[in-house]
Amino acid sequence: MSLDSRLKSNIFALYLVQGLNYFVSFFTFPFLTLKLGLEGFGIMSLAFAAIQLGVLLTDFGFNLSGVRDLAQVRDDPHASARIFWRVTWAKTLLMIASSLILLILTLTLGSWKEHANVYLWSQLYIVSSVLFPYWYFQGLEKLRACAALSVFTRVLMLGFLLHWVSGPQDVALAVILQAAPQILAGLIWWFSGWGAPKPMWVRVELHELKDALRASWPFFISAISTSLYTYSTTIILGKFAVPLQVGLFAAASKLVYIGQGLLGPLLQATYPRIAQLAKHDKPAALQLIRKTLYIQGGAGLIMTLALMLFLPLFNQLSIMFLKPDSSITATFALLMQSQDVMMWLSPVILLGALSLVYGQQTLLVFGFERYFSRVLVAAGLLNVALMCWWVPGSAHGGLRAAQSVLTVEGFIVLAFWWQARKIHAEHRGLGQRDTN
Repeated sequence: MSLDSRLKSNIFALYLVQGLNYFVSFFTFPFLTLKLGLEGFGIMSLAFAAIQLGVLLTDFGFNLSGVRDLAQVRDDPHASARIFWRVTWAKTLLMIASSLILLILTLTLGSWKEHANVYLWSQLYIVSSVLFPYWYFQGLEKLRACAALSVFTRVLMLGFLLHWVSGPQDVALAVILQAAPQILAGLIWWFSGWGAPKPMWVRVELHELKDALRASWPFFISAISTSLYTYSTTIILGKFAVPLQVGLFAAASKLVYIGQGLLGPLLQATYPRIAQLAKHDKPAALQLIRKTLYIQGGAGLIMTLALMLFLPLFNQLSIMFLKPDSSITATFALLMQSQDVMMWLSPVILLGALSLVYGQQTLLVFGFERYFSRVLVAAGLLNVALMCWWVPGSAHGGLRAAQSVLTVEGFIVLAFWWQARKIHAEHRGLGQRDTN
């Protein structure tokens, strides 16, 4: 199955945005590590990891279930509007609940209370997850407009970040300015409806909100479980290791997540299309899944090898051609300290690419939400167990955390592949019988 022009343009637009975002990150990441210092960067990373739990509660899996449901009815304006308002009101209530929970934790937990201003301002990320309905753009396949809004607001805020953040005392300010772009993008859309038409007003009953939460529950459990081996790894590491180890792991994982992010546009563009095809044309859905497997798997392998083989070369080039006191040189020096961590984390890019194909793009669109969530629950618990076993008392907490994440990612890929192969075999057999 070939990719049509609409899908290709969405993928191209998202990769253009991703490239521009990484161009911005090329400045902000080394800039923040230099200005905030390793300890300040570690505090910001801990706050960001903690606040993601609130974002996960607010999203409640709607970034998967909402996109799938909307993609399947997007040609019906009334049905699309009902899904939009049902999800938006549910997320608003969850935003209030998660903000209150995090506020209580910030004012009571000693480590959080010490840096309360950083944790409190980090809650802007929760607000932005509701204010800017990315899932709505994705379900409608209006990703070009969404991309344009994201680029415009992020570039606009970059100047303020570079101008105002000057030292370790500005950790909270750095958090605010990094959350601001998505909030601004949301405000622009709500006031103008630019890029994706604002849906008609539809009154949503309480029982509909309950039904929406119930339907998205397996997706939420999956997201929470995923956090146990992603964001929560940093939090657990912070409990057992010194800030230096947290900073080393955060620096290495930052590059790995950037690599994984390069696969994001393909997933974001194809997921709603596969969801729609899975309901109306299953053989076509399977063909598109196989195509994304080759593309994502190949890209994941290339990026994994690039990080493992070329990081030392990049560091030597920075020493040769950049000033010794430049922010980029300082950042590469930090990454070289975490090179062992990077070697263990790099394969996570390839494994993550494969798990997205077998999991989100296969199991979820064909209705295997419960199997999907059970695998991720087991993976999250496995990561917590490994972290609590390997990290305490170790002088190399960052390295142990990387080994734990790699082990868990391998388990996920095997479990997803085991079920996905059955789906492909079953529907391939049905397609052959229909042809005969």
